[in-house]
Amino acid sequence: MKRFALGFLKILAGFIVLIVCLYVILYFVYGGTYTVNRTVAQDPSIPHISANGATFHAETFGSDTNQVVIVLHGGPGNDYRYLLDLKRLSESYFVVFYDQRGTGLSPRVPKEELTVENMVEDLHAIVKYYGKGQKVNIIGHSWGGMLASAYMGRYPETIHKLVLAEPGPLTPSFAKQYEPKVDVNWALIKHVAKCYFQSLHVEEIDDQAQADYFFAAFATDTTISDHPLRGYFCDNNIRNANFAHWRFSGVTSYQLMMQGMQGEKENMNFVKGIENFENKILFLAGDCDVLIGPDFQREQRKLFKQTELVVIPQAGHMMFSDQPEACIHAVTTYFEE
Repeated sequence: MKRFALGFLKILAGFIVLIVCLYVILYFVYGGTYTVNRTVAQDPSIPHISANGATFHAETFGSDTNQVVIVLHGGPGNDYRYLLDLKRLSESYFVVFYDQRGTGLSPRVPKEELTVENMVEDLHAIVKYYGKGQKVNIIGHSWGGMLASAYMGRYPETIHKLVLAEPGPLTPSFAKQYEPKVDVNWALIKHVAKCYFQSLHVEEIDDQAQADYFFAAFATDTTISDHPLRGYFCDNNIRNANFAHWRFSGVTSYQLMMQGMQGEKENMNFVKGIENFENKILFLAGDCDVLIGPDFQREQRKLFKQTELVVIPQAGHMMFSDQPEACIHAVTTYFEE
């Protein structure tokens, strides 16, 4: 028995030594200079506002005498850079972009602050800041559509027109239907390892820099043929994606979405109070998206009183950059009704 135990301990010790050696080797193999962008916290010259006790990277385009349009980016954890084609609306509207709490170039915050409740109240503070007592128009894309729906249920009286562009699951039942396929294979394992070891070399300008690098490097690598996000894009090809961004937030993504999608789907409810909104809502969907595209949105729109669905041809989930003219035409037609 003692001889068996001693042999087992030797094998275990050898395995541990092997793992440690492999870790050290990979650490140096993927050594280099890797960075993330500085936020307002490190660079106060970045345009920003303060609202609801937080600071937000924000920009506006157009005349502030026009109707306000507030654009909500997706993720959660992305930023608004990929949506900047919507600046074209500034010919007729006062267009507001902001990076949500803890994302993009907005300062990082403790994970405890990253709640749907805070995001809704942040949006309300921004609506009041720019709306100045008048109703505003809101465009929410992906996670931003989920946030817009939750906000509309809480503050319907502040919204004139609402665009939900491929919102993610709005209720627990839709969350259970949304199951992106993840093929765990050797290529994916190598990719995750590469992203992880690269992130260890990121300059720690704040306590989330390494996590942000890892999240962005993993999600936006277009060289992986079996990428888990490929179903969002035309021809199931991740290379058709527009991942333009300043800085992703891995912590925000995990806190707001991944926890809900991994065992806490009962928390994925973004439709409380929506019956109090009387105006028609515009749904947009890209015809290439097989995950939360036209079929998924046809079912979700039934949750609301009045809706219209416009399917954008030859567009995936990133429809505003895939087909900006078609999207802007649909939005302006709806706004002008």
